[in-house]
Parts: sequence; structure tokens; C-alpha cells
Amino acid sequence: MIRTLIIEDEEPAALRLEKLLIEVEPSVEVVDKLESVGSAVTWFKENQHPDLLVLDIQLADGISFDIFKKVKVESFVIFTTAYDEYAIKAFELNSIDYLLKPIDKIKLSNSIQKLKNLSHTTPQFDLNELIKTIESRKTGFKKRFAIFIGAKIKSVEADQIAFFYSLEKNSFLGTFDGHEYPIDFSLDRVEAIIDPEIFFRINRQYIINYRAIEKINVLSKSRLELRVTGTSEELMVSTAKSHSFRQWIDK
Repeated sequence: MIRTLIIEDEEPAALRLEKLLIEVEPSVEVVDKLESVGSAVTWFKENQHPDLLVLDIQLADGISFDIFKKVKVESFVIFTTAYDEYAIKAFELNSIDYLLKPIDKIKLSNSIQKLKNLSHTTPQFDLNELIKTIESRKTGFKKRFAIFIGAKIKSVEADQIAFFYSLEKNSFLGTFDGHEYPIDFSLDRVEAIIDPEIFFRINRQYIINYRAIEKINVLSKSRLELRVTGTSEELMVSTAKSHSFRQWIDK
């Protein structure tokens, strides 16, 4: 059996990952699913380390690299993230792999095979190199979007964008001055190339700029409703995103 620990702060993503792992490798046994740096550190101190650790880089209470600063992890590691600027040489070491969200089944299977090939070796990786990567990540964020309007091209700076949204399989951006333009990116792709310190995907349909939030209403069952610059529609933060949104807004 491949004893596996999943650390992912969004429950739907964790459940989907567990399902994919078992599909690509029936010998996978998910021993636990955690959602934070703190719970992971406690777990590693109290339990036998798994064969495989699959974790998101950005967790509810911080960066997952903090786990490795507090405990010595003796597991093969697969990092997952929505931001492709992390995918550089630091992740080409033998004991770790890297998968861009949404997780591709074939790539996940390849990662499991890599683990099997290394099953008789001791996991080792350079944490300092990974930390350097995370600290320099902002240089890769998209700074502007080229908008095609008929035979003309208009450039919209990222800091002029109040929100992105999808409608009937098409994607659009809305600016602070009230204009909306179609873009040639899916929201998944947009989420991967913009600065997560500034933008947050509140649900499947909307990504919003922090500066565009005019008001936050707390509804029953702690659901969050937003009033956002540039749209008259009240936007709901999905239940799955609510906790991480609160963490993001409180930075």
C-alpha cells in the first residue's frame, strides 16, 4: 500500500484528489486529509510519516513550506498549486513533483510512477531553494491584457481590472471605470496568471480585485455576500471558498 496524506484547504479539491489518486493507483491508501500548516505539523509529530504527501502550496494559514521548517518530513512530496510560476527547476528534484491545478489524471499517474521508481531511496530536497522560488514568484504575474475590439487592440493594465467573470463558456473582465471586455482566457487560466495577493476567485463564475470590494455582508450560516465596483449584482462567496476568502481578506 502507498500510505498517502493529503493537505488541501478546500474540501471539494481534497475529495477530488483522493478519488483521482485511487483511480490511477488502487494501492493508494489515504490515511488522512488536513487543511492547514498547524494541523499538519501536529499530525507529523504524532503519526508515522506516509509514503506520499500531496499538498497545496497555499494553505488557509500560510505557505505549506512552513511545515518543512518545523518537522523533518520523510515522504515523497507532490506539490499542487494553481499558479504556474512555481513550476521551475526547484521542483525537478528526485523526491518531489509538481502538479498544476486542475490536476491532470495522466500527470498524477506519472508522479505516482516516479514514487514507485524511487521507493528504495531516502527522500531529500532543498527547502531553501523552494523558499527562494516562492519569494520571487511575483515577477511572473500577468501585468496587462490585450483586448481585441474589431480591428483594434486595447491594452488593459491588471491594476485597472475590478473583476473577471465567465458567462456561457466565455470570459470577460470588468474595469474600475465601468467597461467590460471579452478575453481569450478561461477563468482557470486567469486565476493561474494573476497576483493572488490582489485577486481572489470567490466562486466558479467570478474573480475579484481586493480594491473593488465595497461591502461585505455576512448572511445566515456565515455565507458572505459582496458588493463589488463595476457591477450592480450582489456576488456570493461560495461555501467552499469562504474560509480561504476570510484568510485572504485579513492579510
